[in-house]
Amino acid sequence: MTFFRTIILVLTILHFSSCDNLQKKTQFEFRKGDLIFQDLNSDSISDAIESVTGGEKKLNFSHVGMVDIDSKGKIYVLEAISKGVSLTSLDSFLIRNNKVAIGRLNNKLDSRIDAAMTYGKSLLNFPYDNIYVIGDSSYYCSELIYEMFVNTGDSTEVFQLNPMTFKDNQSGEYLPFWVEYYKNLGVEIPEGKPGLNPNGMFQSQNIEIVLPYGIHQFN
Repeated sequence: MTFFRTIILVLTILHFSSCDNLQKKTQFEFRKGDLIFQDLNSDSISDAIESVTGGEKKLNFSHVGMVDIDSKGKIYVLEAISKGVSLTSLDSFLIRNNKVAIGRLNNKLDSRIDAAMTYGKSLLNFPYDNIYVIGDSSYYCSELIYEMFVNTGDSTEVFQLNPMTFKDNQSGEYLPFWVEYYKNLGVEIPEGKPGLNPNGMFQSQNIEIVLPYGIHQFN
């Protein structure tokens, strides 16, 4: 009997220890302009984005937003999501998935953050770009951040555009998801058109990863 009580006691301690570890919060100080990369592995479109953009490093990011901090210290994320360009509280952002990494712009770019954020906020409520083509009045997540810096009055590009692909890197064929996706939209797949994505931005030489990829809860 004593043996079983000991076993139960040990299991109880392990259980609460495990729960405590899961609840531990990351000590991290956000700065305005930080880029928060998110692994949204909860739906098929996120998986499809990761499949064609992860590259050899097999990165898992399908979303990115930029951190803003108000006068009271509350943290928000400026982002383009399905409902359009939005300013979302950090808590609400992390509810979707707290598997994130944080990138910080190089010091030489600090002077551009305020202007970029001002321009980004002027786009609030603009529609989401579900075709993923740059140059219209709708925005997908990485396109929004790209345009924010293009419109800061400095022609230097923080992030580079590259030809987009919607093909499997092994077979060279279009992923069935994208074939069906664009068929339903009634438009051609924008293969080869200029664009960018969270996984590509994550590898930019103009940012430093100050919080590596992982499951994070913040104070």
